Amino acid sequence: MSKETISEQGIALLNVLTPRQKEYALTLYSGREKKKSTAYILWIVFAVYYFYLGHPVKNIIFWLLWTCFIGEIWWIIDLFRISGMVDRKNEEILLQCIAEARQLYPGVTGTMKVQIIKPDQTQE
Repeated sequence: MSKETISEQGIALLNVLTPRQKEYALTLYSGREKKKSTAYILWIVFAVYYFYLGHPVKNIIFWLLWTCFIGEIWWIIDLFRISGMVDRKNEEILLQCIAEARQLYPGVTGTMKVQIIKPDQTQE
């Protein structure tokens, strides 16, 4: 797993965790992370990339539409969408890993304090 695969939002969420939670979440993530290369190979060879990304119903509908021209158009369009689909799935996986880490290792985590100051108020 490389650091480039995690978005800035994901890194911010990881930085709030305790070191033990962060290590556990990253270990889980590295085992569950979806690879773009695998998705593209599945797109070319078997057209089962939706199964790989956790959307089996979409894949079945896709196969049913393959018998008419709509499926082929959908398949070509997905060539350009796969990268984003993998990124969204990896964000979802990271959030699940963080939730599991917090649940397994409860404790004091860093908090991000946000204070909204209206223009007519002064900070005390």
